Amino acid sequence: MRLGWFRPVHCKSLPAHEARALLAARKLLQTKNHGIEMSMRGVLRGFGLRVGPTTPRTFANRMRELVVGHAMLSTIAEALLAARGTLFEQWQKLEKRLRSWRTKIVASGG
Repeated sequence: MRLGWFRPVHCKSLPAHEARALLAARKLLQTKNHGIEMSMRGVLRGFGLRVGPTTPRTFANRMRELVVGHAMLSTIAEALLAARGTLFEQWQKLEKRLRSWRTKIVASGG
């Protein structure tokens, strides 16, 4: 250290690490949720079925509508929709936690 090879470094606080972890987890769930939706669209496209424009609320019903009469596609769609639903639910929980955390930070003036 006397030779000057080392410089002081900034260590982030525990709240900063927590915020970073929360943001990373939320982004991961959001990305995986979107990935499942795109994969489902791709699977159906292989069978000549187009999902078309949907909203997050109408996506599941549109998928079920398209796979009626296809036993295997119906099984695949239900499994992926269940996974998507769980991811979405957990993503929303993290989103809610993030919003309450932001509100607390703003209210405290920091």
